[in-house]
Amino acid sequence: MISIIVPVYKVEKYLRTCVDSLLSQTYKNIEIILIEDGSPDRSDVICDEYQKKDPRVKVIHTENHGLSAARNLGLQAARGEYIGFVDSDDWIEPDMYEHLLFSLEQNHADISVCAVYNEYRKSTLPRYEVVDNVYRGNDAIGALIRGQLCNAVWNKLFKKECWDKLTFPEGIIYEDIATLYKMYKNDIIIASSSRHLYHYRARSGSLTRTKSMRGLKDYWNAVYNRYRFLCEHLTEEQVETFRESMLLQLAGAAVETWRWVYDIRKEDRDYEHLSNISGFIRDRFPRFGYRSWEKTFRVSFFFVRYVTPGSFFASHMINSLIRMTKQRKNKFEVANT
Repeated sequence: MISIIVPVYKVEKYLRTCVDSLLSQTYKNIEIILIEDGSPDRSDVICDEYQKKDPRVKVIHTENHGLSAARNLGLQAARGEYIGFVDSDDWIEPDMYEHLLFSLEQNHADISVCAVYNEYRKSTLPRYEVVDNVYRGNDAIGALIRGQLCNAVWNKLFKKECWDKLTFPEGIIYEDIATLYKMYKNDIIIASSSRHLYHYRARSGSLTRTKSMRGLKDYWNAVYNRYRFLCEHLTEEQVETFRESMLLQLAGAAVETWRWVYDIRKEDRDYEHLSNISGFIRDRFPRFGYRSWEKTFRVSFFFVRYVTPGSFFASHMINSLIRMTKQRKNKFEVANT
């Protein structure tokens, strides 16, 4: 059986689409665990309606403690041999879990992964492209570090034992980034599929799209702690193999921080945190020689040397220009496929 864990908070508008997509799965041996996290809207009523309608739906009502706490409650309640996660404002294709389970069992894997669509109000675009592959050991660790498998739990199916000694850290944003790397070990096997089976709703009110100093700090800390963990737990040979990729991930986190900090009120900016990021990257990330010219350019010349209003504005403008260029390129590629 597959246990699908769905935290629910302030999603009255989207919840039915999400749960209907789960109940419509071609793989029928599932339990759907709705963790109603003290939602102030009618989400609790909708959850109870589905529990009465279908015996596969189980509802747990709790006071609001956040996404991580809700997922942890779901893990405690799960009875299946396999675990899946779906965010309550998203939806999935009818055969997503049948496909992921087949891929996992066929390849004797611990985790199976699919590609993801970003759903905007007026368009659908690929968010995470995943290739058909089976990753083992070093390849799996490398795929995680390089972001080839998406650092989220919702486009994956896990063997339950992957979570035996693992929970989500509570009270932070970007909890997936702060969690997934801890289950990547030398003997792990990950099967990936290029099929787009998960639909991620990109909406302005979501936690990760609402930028705040707290969120930026949580994002950097998650990537930085992953870097430290891997340096401590990998062999010296593995650290050398993946050092460049890990530094590129840290550079990317620094760029993302500086990309958004201009939009945060001056009085809310944590200048000490920004200076620490700048110093760390400046000491470890070389100007030239890395494959990512874009990160090298931005880190070297715009984002690590100055913590002044002018530098924030410059980084904001450059990032906006690069972001618009990428979006136009993606739309062009989609239109011509």
